[in-house]
Amino acid sequence: MVERKISDQELLELYHQGLTNREIAWELNVSQAAVHYRLGKLGLANNCHEEQCVDSEKIGVLHGMGLTTTGIALLLKTSVQTVADHLNKLGLTDNYYQLTQIVNSPNPVTKGDKE
Repeated sequence: MVERKISDQELLELYHQGLTNREIAWELNVSQAAVHYRLGKLGLANNCHEEQCVDSEKIGVLHGMGLTTTGIALLLKTSVQTVADHLNKLGLTDNYYQLTQIVNSPNPVTKGDKE
């Protein structure tokens, strides 16, 4: 799929109408990531309706439980980028990296191992 160029004027018009990034992407026939990128370039926050916004505290709790960014996004029905932005603001990194270190460790601890 070839992305078309988004004009600032049409993006801002839809943004100020209160459409979500997903709705804007649908209207402009571009990806949601393209809308997110352009809004960032314009210094604007993601547009979301209250019920679609996610709480940083929830993300922090799920992260503390060991979920990856993708896992958190799936549970909260939001984008991975939204979760990554919240984690960044909280000073946290994706648990994926810790999990891969455990999995790739030469002597991973298994459920049956004693301490």
